[in-house]
Amino acid sequence: MTKKCKQIVVVFTLQSIILIALLLNCSTREESNSKKQKQQINWLHDIKKAKKIAKTQNKPLMIDFYADWCPPCIRMKDSTFTDPRIIEKADHFIPLKIDVDKQRDIADKYKSNASKYGGIGIPNILFISPDSIELAHPIGYKNPETFFMIMDSVLTTFDRKTE
Repeated sequence: MTKKCKQIVVVFTLQSIILIALLLNCSTREESNSKKQKQQINWLHDIKKAKKIAKTQNKPLMIDFYADWCPPCIRMKDSTFTDPRIIEKADHFIPLKIDVDKQRDIADKYKSNASKYGGIGIPNILFISPDSIELAHPIGYKNPETFFMIMDSVLTTFDRKTE
């Protein structure tokens, strides 16, 4: 093989390696982007829509009653609801966020308002069946481990009620 042929082979090999590396990098970025997209709970904010979806999919609702000014609510948002285990488990629910300041009538209806409005306090998470049967109603900040166990318990209770 001539010197010129060897050079062509080397250049071709290097170009092939670079092309393969670029293709692999693009693939990894796409996977990383899709994982990042799933790194949050897709909360609904319309109770009528959430109830309709819950009935259609036969899933319990997970309603987070919160306020932007509430430190334990912020802590729950930043720690518990960003935990990968909680995000994954939330797929078994129809997640709904109710701002007690902006949707006070709904918070009052479910007896889940902030104590300053005469309610039980926030944060509180109401788990209900698609038929509005209460499954659980934990009040106050819950760390990811505790909240995961609550979610598991709710799903077990829900499965028993739907058998």
